[in-house]
Amino acid sequence: MKRPAYLESGELARLIPVATKPELRNTCVTCAMLMAVEEFAEALLSPFGAPTGKRAKIYVWVEPVFKGDKNSTKERPDALIIVDNGRRIWRALVEAKAKKTDLEASQVERYLDIAKAQGIEAVITISNQFVPTPTQSPCEINRQKLKKVVLYHWSWSYLQTEAKIQLSKSAVSDPDQAYMLNEYVRYLEHDSAGVSEFEQMGKEWVEFCKLYFAKSKLDKKSPIAAAVVSDWGELMRCTALQMSRELETNVTKVPSAKERSNPTARVEAVKNSLVNTGVLESRLNIPDAASPISVEADLTRRSVTVSMTVEAPRDKKRASATVTWLLRQLVKTEDGSVLIVAKWPGRTPDSCADLSKIRGDIDALVGDRNGALPRTFEIKTVSDLGGKFTQRRNFVPEIVSCVTKFYESVGQYIVPWQAPPPRPKKTTLNAEEDSQSQDATGDEVNA
Repeated sequence: MKRPAYLESGELARLIPVATKPELRNTCVTCAMLMAVEEFAEALLSPFGAPTGKRAKIYVWVEPVFKGDKNSTKERPDALIIVDNGRRIWRALVEAKAKKTDLEASQVERYLDIAKAQGIEAVITISNQFVPTPTQSPCEINRQKLKKVVLYHWSWSYLQTEAKIQLSKSAVSDPDQAYMLNEYVRYLEHDSAGVSEFEQMGKEWVEFCKLYFAKSKLDKKSPIAAAVVSDWGELMRCTALQMSRELETNVTKVPSAKERSNPTARVEAVKNSLVNTGVLESRLNIPDAASPISVEADLTRRSVTVSMTVEAPRDKKRASATVTWLLRQLVKTEDGSVLIVAKWPGRTPDSCADLSKIRGDIDALVGDRNGALPRTFEIKTVSDLGGKFTQRRNFVPEIVSCVTKFYESVGQYIVPWQAPPPRPKKTTLNAEEDSQSQDATGDEVNA
């Protein structure tokens, strides 16, 4: 492809980069994968509205300079992605950071201005910073800048995970492309690429725990609380990515509708919960699982609770039958520390019992409520971390382990209740025909 007429300079992304800066090297290799591996490009760009597919051609120009841009010497994006399917062209600027360098909101906003001036649809940022979904940004961006241009974000770990998912599912049909994508994964796994996972909580975690246990007055506006909430968010996103690689599917954090439109609302809600109750909580969505997985870290108890909530079947006449329905799904689950909570209608209090006790006696959960039917079941595990709870480095793998073990022992087996299909009601004529048929059969046998 010839360089577009509106570019003063720029060169096509190289599969084997010659750049010295790590962020530019990573960008070149990633963009080369977008040009070379059709399935990888489709998985990443089609959710952004790019016209990917068999007919689409993707070209990526590195360090593009636009003609007539007075700030081209100061503001030079790392790349320009062009997707052309013959009927429509979609473009996006790319700005990447590597290793411990974070994105700067002011710089991202300047690239949004360039994109608007050039009629470019999107800006994509890449760094080691995590976000719940690619449609959110780790930076606080002026909303006025997003009226004409859409902002997306990938973490390097997210790109690595997506490539691994494509390879594990054998989604890449061409063996040469599969080989290149595997080499891309190997490249990102090398220390020189600077791709990092979230390994430990910040120093503010230890300080906050000390203040909380000392019953000191805590302020949600303090930088300590903000740092803890930020670390918790990164820990949950890192957990989601690790589970994505293990399950070979995209596990994501679950933002509410309000959080999607206003990401800061989520941060404020978690801050309030942390300061007022000492609880950090989040939810993870696993495709095709019965429900999202809830994760809750309780400072007061120094424990981690992982749970799923499912609707109780509504086609049963007795409460014990609904419990039996659930127990059948947990046949392979070891008793361990699994608890089941039944939530009842009206003002009837919840009931809770160990899975082992319920297996021996269903009344341990139902009690004297057999006349009513539970509305939902919450299946959960509670892990007491003790001293590890306040340790920056140990807290992170313990959380990941709790979530992973819960899904292995419980989550993968739970299937949501589904109403049975309606049965046709027999008419009087059909009933008479059935009766006559039975009489005729009886006469033949007697004969």
